Amino acid sequence: QNMTMVNTTGINNTSSSGRSCPTWLFIGFYGILFAITATTIAITASAFPLFPFQADSLEWNSNWLIATVIDYYGACLCFCGVVFKSEDNWMYGSLWCLGFCLLGSPICCLWMLIFLWKHGVDSLSLSPNRRSHYQLN
Repeated sequence: QNMTMVNTTGINNTSSSGRSCPTWLFIGFYGILFAITATTIAITASAFPLFPFQADSLEWNSNWLIATVIDYYGACLCFCGVVFKSEDNWMYGSLWCLGFCLLGSPICCLWMLIFLWKHGVDSLSLSPNRRSHYQLN
């Protein structure tokens, strides 16, 4: 039995659970990504505290380098999700995401500059019913 429900963000999804299959796939992907990044940083911080800084320790530096790379790609993949859904063409979205992953923050900044030039800063804001979902009471 299918029914249309409005979730707390005000976005319509059609399915028996109230969310579409791709939505659950993205929730699963980003949930796993969250677990990997949070666990990596927690384990690294526990074994190799960030302070006091140990710039002379190869072990400390290599462990924090790995954690930082995992952290970057975690943030990058989150940004890729937003960019991919913001682009009109899936091929452009894919190329931008590839650029983010291979060339880093300069390409992320370039996408933001182009997006803001084309759409303005107001295009980044959430609609009122979605905004209230993120507010703390």
